[in-house]
Amino acid sequence: MNSFYGKDFLSVDINEDDERPPKGSRTNDMNNGLAPVDSSEVSSGNVDDESVVRQRSMLKALWSEATSTTSFPQLHHQLHHRHTNASVNNDLGDYTRKGSTGSHSFPSKRRTSTGKHTRNSHLHYSRSARIAKRVWLAAFAALAASSLIAVHIFLYSVLFGTNTNNNKGAEASSSVVQYLAPEDQNAAMTLKEAHSHRLKPITTHPIDKEQFTIRMNTWHRNEQLVLSVNHHAKCEGVKEIQIVWCDSENEPPNEILHHKSGKVKVEKHTINSLNERFKVLMDPPTLGILSLDDDVLRPCEALDAAFIRWTRHPERMVGFDVRSHIVDDGEEGSKWKYGYMSTTESSNRYSLTLPRASFLHRDYLDLYTMALPRPMYAYIAQHFECEDIAMSFFLSSVTDGKPPLITDYWAVKSMVKLYSEEKISGGKDHKAARDKCVNDFGEMLGLKGDGLVDGVDVKPLQTGKIRHKDSFFGYGAEPEDWSKIDPQSVKSQNLQQLIETMHHLQTLSGKERMTWLSERINEASMEAKKVGMIENTDEWKKRWKG
Repeated sequence: MNSFYGKDFLSVDINEDDERPPKGSRTNDMNNGLAPVDSSEVSSGNVDDESVVRQRSMLKALWSEATSTTSFPQLHHQLHHRHTNASVNNDLGDYTRKGSTGSHSFPSKRRTSTGKHTRNSHLHYSRSARIAKRVWLAAFAALAASSLIAVHIFLYSVLFGTNTNNNKGAEASSSVVQYLAPEDQNAAMTLKEAHSHRLKPITTHPIDKEQFTIRMNTWHRNEQLVLSVNHHAKCEGVKEIQIVWCDSENEPPNEILHHKSGKVKVEKHTINSLNERFKVLMDPPTLGILSLDDDVLRPCEALDAAFIRWTRHPERMVGFDVRSHIVDDGEEGSKWKYGYMSTTESSNRYSLTLPRASFLHRDYLDLYTMALPRPMYAYIAQHFECEDIAMSFFLSSVTDGKPPLITDYWAVKSMVKLYSEEKISGGKDHKAARDKCVNDFGEMLGLKGDGLVDGVDVKPLQTGKIRHKDSFFGYGAEPEDWSKIDPQSVKSQNLQQLIETMHHLQTLSGKERMTWLSERINEASMEAKKVGMIENTDEWKKRWKG
């Protein structure tokens, strides 16, 4: 009976489709290790049989519930084969009478009193063995069910994305693709090709030494944009103002679309990314480009002075802001960090400038878009920061590690900042992000002096001295000496007059120079001041604090 229950439980509950001979047939009884019995001889075990039936029914239900979503045909085959063989061998060996004749002999169900005691002991042992076996099988079923559930959960999370970290990674990848145009996802030019690129000469067309094009980046600051355009359109050196418009959901204000100066054009972009400020869709009329933010005003004289400096060094970037990289030799090795203006000025050394107000050659815009390492390009697109560091480092990389040039000190200090209620940049994580950009971008472009990058032996990034003997004029590396610049060397009357003004300022006292500069700043900020957009003025306090 031991082998019957074991074989029947496994064969029925694991795979109920197994084909069996009819019960009571000799083939079935021999395979189960039992001899045919009379119904009257089983009456003494009715109570035990009813208990066993209940146990079998309960365990059968448990096994059926646990394995309802799968089957184990291989396990069934192994267990079925093992228990069947054991049943035949054990029953035939234990119950065959000694000295019997014939090929097989089966036990008789008639017992003496002593035989009945032996039978009861055997039945008690068989029931214990069966219970232990069923407990083991129930535990196995529970383990199989829990494992199956875990597998299902894992497969569901993989297929349907319930994993939070995977979702974040997918969202990050999706956001990068969203902010990169298909043509920008792969670099169209290698760094080696960018290093060997020869800039178009500015001597071919006279306009390139007389006027420049402003490319103004803007985002949801229409009032600041209009004020900036109104002022800078008055400057004679400005040939055209191109508005880099990345807001696909809103149209530019009418004052911009139909500006009275006739100098303004809107360049609409479908991708909202800081990389787009350097991506040219509308060919500029000049090779000289002034990259400018929408909330910055500068006197026309300051722009002209910086432009003249750029025409004398068209391969360099000429900026109005000084920043630096700081080498931090810590336990984790040498790391670069971002140095703000206060840190930079206190050290009197700088290594980069900001394109919020910088002159550069038009070709560099294309080189940035086509050759900037894609990890840098993608990072800027995803995080909306560090395009200024990227451009400054990129130009230093292709100019033998030289720092950008800076315009005169008086022009640097002429900036007028337009008020904004909401700051686009800043925050507690801003410094850490800038540190990461300086360190990683410097390494990707080879400015750390690590050897070859993309087949190019890039020279390490150099620093330049900020202040010089003349505190009003010379500022940054390779300062200009205005006394050596002939006004007749330029054809534009506007620029000739500017050079003559610089000559005159060199003869004035410091106080007189500052008076002249204050007048220029007041002229540039007049309209913005009237409408309360210059912070800490009476008009501003009345508008924003009153």
